[in-house]
Amino acid sequence: MLNKNMLMIGTVLMSVSVMAPAYAGSDSSDTMATDDAVKSDVNELGNEIAAQYEEAKDFTFEQKEDFLAWVDAKSKQLGEQYDEVSAEVKDDSEDAVEEMAEAWDSASDELSDALENAKDASADTWEDVKANTVNALEDAQKAISDTQTAE
Repeated sequence: MLNKNMLMIGTVLMSVSVMAPAYAGSDSSDTMATDDAVKSDVNELGNEIAAQYEEAKDFTFEQKEDFLAWVDAKSKQLGEQYDEVSAEVKDDSEDAVEEMAEAWDSASDELSDALENAKDASADTWEDVKANTVNALEDAQKAISDTQTAE
């Protein structure tokens, strides 16, 4: 199970990995290396997030407030990641921007609904609500990751 300190450490580590991607070079001849570095970062980040989501499933109903704080922190991280990726995609094409915005809007709406349901969860509904919330977080991450890895 995760305690509050573990969540804060994980949040800091996630922030560092989101905010500090490894770019291979800055001139146009290094574009492929840069794309490969970004894809590698996305895959590594996806693996870290998957592990954290697995751990999140261990939250008990008594840890509901910790779970809600964790979901809120993850939602903010995903929002920041979306802003970064949408700025990168903006240079690609208008269609890419629209596609990403559509996927993100849908995923973030789903996440907002899941978070509201988690706030209202009872002990009887906790496991289902928690699973739906974790799935909504995963879907939001996929909306961003799919755009980052698409060519």
